[in-house]
Amino acid sequence: MATSPRTPITLAQIHHVVGGELVGSPQASITSLASFEEAGPNDLTFVTGDRMLKTRGPTAAGMLLSHRRLAEISNPHIVVTNPTLAFAQVAHAFFCPVAPPRGIDQTVVRGIDTKIGSDVSIWPGVTLGDRVTIGARVRLYPGVFVGDDTTIGDDTLLYPNVVVREGCTIGARVIIHSGTVIGSDGFGYVQDQGRHYKIPQLGGVTIEDDVELGANVAVDRATLGQTLIKQGTKVDNLVQIAHNVTIGAHSILVSQVGIAGSTRVGNYVMIGGQAGVADHIVIGDQVMVAARAGVNRNLEPNQIVSGAPVMPHEVWVKAQAVIPRLPELRQAVRTLEEKMKQIEARGKAPQTSKPKPKKRTR
Repeated sequence: MATSPRTPITLAQIHHVVGGELVGSPQASITSLASFEEAGPNDLTFVTGDRMLKTRGPTAAGMLLSHRRLAEISNPHIVVTNPTLAFAQVAHAFFCPVAPPRGIDQTVVRGIDTKIGSDVSIWPGVTLGDRVTIGARVRLYPGVFVGDDTTIGDDTLLYPNVVVREGCTIGARVIIHSGTVIGSDGFGYVQDQGRHYKIPQLGGVTIEDDVELGANVAVDRATLGQTLIKQGTKVDNLVQIAHNVTIGAHSILVSQVGIAGSTRVGNYVMIGGQAGVADHIVIGDQVMVAARAGVNRNLEPNQIVSGAPVMPHEVWVKAQAVIPRLPELRQAVRTLEEKMKQIEARGKAPQTSKPKPKKRTR
């Protein structure tokens, strides 16, 4: 049960949620969360390493979540393996109250044969097409459009002005932020005599359970078959996922990533901001692609790559170290070239023969 931020929360209550080792009075309490630098006597904060303690100095926080027992301070704290995760768990448990279901607003537009689960919250201005299926406890905010023959799973949340086009499948516990479009037409054309003819995009989009999509994400429908985002993947704002792409489970796509058609991204992959991925390539599991990289070839699993065109990260780092020195290296090469020309010129100069000594006559 979520607790209001104004209600005191004891160290014992927090310990019940996060586990770990409790240090200090179980009855010590806080009423809010704060960053390490800004935390005061009524706040809970977290510390992830000794470097944080050294660089940011002492804290006035009422209590902490820590990576180790803090013998150097008197503040009550809980020692956990992952303080950041524990902080998120506390936020979810006590500071994210869930409003009671509000039902279906009378202004909602509903097509034929729609099926809606229990305890939903469907706000004014929502449009549901024909044969739409909505699961239990789904929340659809104003301006959401759900096209024909689309299914949305239990506990899924669509923020204002999300569009889910026809023939799409959204799993359970999915979060989709405002302005995102699921199932827009893939960018498919065939050229004939200088003109571009549209290829009908007849497939759909499948988004599995526990996926989160940021604001203004575009996920194109497949030409045939499905564009697929697998379980647990998180996508940042302003990401483009083209037709027939597959994104593996528990991957991360950071803002402004663009993935071209029919590319397959593996599981546990991380792609940094503004990276571009070409079409019809395969990225293996647990690959890390650095920001602004240009991926133009298949990538084997378990590697870190950078640069455009993409290369092993350690090679890219060495190349970047050379770039600031290019002007002086260029001048050095020119100097060497001039010296080589001088040496070659001396080597080609005609040799003058020494005069033969005259014979002595008696």
